[in-house]
This record gives sequence, structure tokens and C-alpha cells, in this order.
Amino acid sequence: MEEGDNMKILARRASVKCLYQGTDITNDLQPFIKSFTVREVLSGEADSADITLQDRKELWQGDWFPEKGDMMDITLHVESWDGISDNNDLPLGKFEVDEIENSGPPNEAKIKLNSIPEDSALRDIEKTRSWEKTKLSQIIKDVADGAGMESFYDTEDDPLQERAEQSEQTDLSFLQKICKDAGLALKISDKKIIVFDIAKYEKADPVMVITKGNSPVISFTNRATVHDIYKACHVKYKHTKKDQLIEYTFTDPNREKGLTLQVNEKVDSIEEAEKLAKKRLHEKNLEEFSVSLTMLGNFALLASNTVELSGWHIYDGKYLITKSEHEIGNGYTTKIDLRRVIDGY
Repeated sequence: MEEGDNMKILARRASVKCLYQGTDITNDLQPFIKSFTVREVLSGEADSADITLQDRKELWQGDWFPEKGDMMDITLHVESWDGISDNNDLPLGKFEVDEIENSGPPNEAKIKLNSIPEDSALRDIEKTRSWEKTKLSQIIKDVADGAGMESFYDTEDDPLQERAEQSEQTDLSFLQKICKDAGLALKISDKKIIVFDIAKYEKADPVMVITKGNSPVISFTNRATVHDIYKACHVKYKHTKKDQLIEYTFTDPNREKGLTLQVNEKVDSIEEAEKLAKKRLHEKNLEEFSVSLTMLGNFALLASNTVELSGWHIYDGKYLITKSEHEIGNGYTTKIDLRRVIDGY
């Protein structure tokens, strides 16, 4: 079967379902939509979306002009063009109207949406406070409670923070720092603060195999780098309370050559040093192999899922989706950014 034939069979028709301030406006909105794009990321950024609307009657400059801060609850709806596959919905969650852009001719309105409200306590207010001898999960919960949000701590790794200090920082910047220091990922979605270990998602089974020449790939960009890629990590810490020098070196068994990463961070034991060495080496080598694919739209291609690449030569292997962009316009496409999963640590 030729790749074009395969793409034709799998092609899908997509539409947008939308609740605006709790009211279903799907039918009112549908005739005006020119394009819709939603971007969801694994961690480190807010999810976002854009809706571009034809506005010949200038509704979105007048009576239908959306108020900044209004909420949209958005779902993608897809059905196969062949009329055989089951219909499907992908709930994308709640987004706040962040910016409205009117342009022409012809008259258009673009509504830009963000998953973290502009006036949210998470990113709007700088605070100074501290925690002593507190588990990371409890700090996350405290911040979430203060922002009127839920917390979801999705990892068994729950380090004790001897002292965590938020000094004239927004909650969001503070959370990003302490999670990064702990080697954990942070995601803000649908009024939830989610903390997780990326390694857990890397171990999940691939949602699909993407075979070059036999999968619905529209375009691709592959990249390999040798810059800042390490073979080993050496942890060295002088523990003053124990009057002890703690050292450990972890070497990637699958790598024949490379530099040794030097790390000087607090550890209380050889076991902690080993764990830290593996984590820091993993973080450093994440971007060695990265791939960007534009494909026919597919709900399975979401950030945090894994896929398997086959027939891509040096780029073959298991990959984690770090960013996913679903676009409806002339058809339905999904663009994904991938990085290869590291085995063994």
C-alpha cells in the first residue's frame, strides 16, 4: 500500500465543541470557525489554544466580543471520513480568554486562550514564605490550597525539604524551581497542579508504532546532538554533620565514550548519591535524539504518551511525546515533538 493511500484511509474530520462560561455555544460557533489549534506540553509551560473565526458581520468586534478572563471548556470531536470508525471526543479542559485580535480585510477574529488564568494566584502574586523539614508533596498541596486548586502528586519519590524558601516569587516560578531541583516535572492543567516523574511515563507501552513510509506522516525533522552529552556522572559531597565525604560515579553501560558530569549537591548516603547521579545524567542526556513529526490527526498523540519509531535508521527506538499540537483547518493534523527514551537509568 502506498503511503498516500494509507493516509487517505486514516484521514479524519474534526470539529470543536465549546462551553462558554458554562453555556454550550458549539452550534453558534461552528459556521464561523476557520481554524483551531491547541498546544499541550508535557511540563514547564501552560497549555494554550487559538480559535480563528471569519467575522464578516463584525460580531466579534461588537455584540459577541469575548471578555478577557472568560472561560471556555473545549472538546475536540472527530469522526472518520470513511464513516466506519467510531466517533470520538478528546476533552481538552478549561481555558481562559487571554487575548482577542481583530483584523481584516476580510474581517477575522482570533481568540487566544491559556490554561492558567491571568489573575490566578499562581502567576499573579509574588510571595515570601518558607517551609522547614516538609515533604515536597505537602508543599505542593499547601500552594495548591492557597491558589484554590487541587494537587495531584503522581510519584513515589517524595523528598524531605530541609528548608524550602519562596522569596518574592510567584507560586508558579517557585513550584517550577523546587520541582526541577527534585528532578520532577510540573504541569498545570484544568485547575490542577500535577507533579510527576517523567521516567514513569517513559516506561509506558507505546500507543503506536510509526513506520517510515507506512504511517500517516506528512513531514518530519530529526535531530541528533553531541553537545553536552555525558557518559557518566560523578557525585561528590562533603557532609559536614557526618564529617564524611560521600562520592559515587554512575556510568552509562550503553555509551562507549563521553564526558563525566560533575555534581556537588547535598546527599546523606551512597544510595542517595547513586540515585542523584542517575537522575542528573538522565536530565543531561535527554535531548540527544529529538524528532518532530506532522501527521494526520490522532487523539493518541498526546504529551506524556510514548511511540515507537521504526524504519528511521539511527533514529529508531522508543520516544516520549513532549509537546502535541492539534490543528483543525484544512483537515485535521497533529504535530508532535519527541525525544528518545533513555534505557537503564
